[in-house]
Amino acid sequence: MGSFVTELKIEAPVAEVWRALAAIGDIYRWNPGVRASHTTSAMVEGVGATRYCDLGGKNYLDEEVVTWQPDEALTMRITGTNLPFETADIRFTLRPEGENTVVTVSPIYKLKFGVMGKLLDRAAVRKSYEAGMVGLLAGLKRFIEEGAEQVQGDSHVTKSL
Repeated sequence: MGSFVTELKIEAPVAEVWRALAAIGDIYRWNPGVRASHTTSAMVEGVGATRYCDLGGKNYLDEEVVTWQPDEALTMRITGTNLPFETADIRFTLRPEGENTVVTVSPIYKLKFGVMGKLLDRAAVRKSYEAGMVGLLAGLKRFIEEGAEQVQGDSHVTKSL
């Protein structure tokens, strides 16, 4: 199993950060690695809610909420993908720090292909995955602090409130 931890302080209260994370179908608005996303279940929040993420090209993720603790933690499980993940849980935790929020993302994953997957992880996947999580957190920070939405790579538009 591979794992790592990345965190970032966002200058906003926990409730505001939670609102962005809890809108699971809207991850495309702030994650630069997601071109489009939407919920795929009747329920849009809570354990069992699901979403689809178009990562560009032919890459995609189907994900399900497996942990839902409002204002504290959210875990998304990859349930379908064409990426080399056999299993992957991505846990977000929120910790108040004064008027700010420290957001931690801690994926735990296993790649397909057995020993070859372990070598692939060491050679390239982990580094790329970590960079993606750093970008995800930076996008969340920008979205919340500046009101900037992610649109097609590095272009941004102002979100309407």
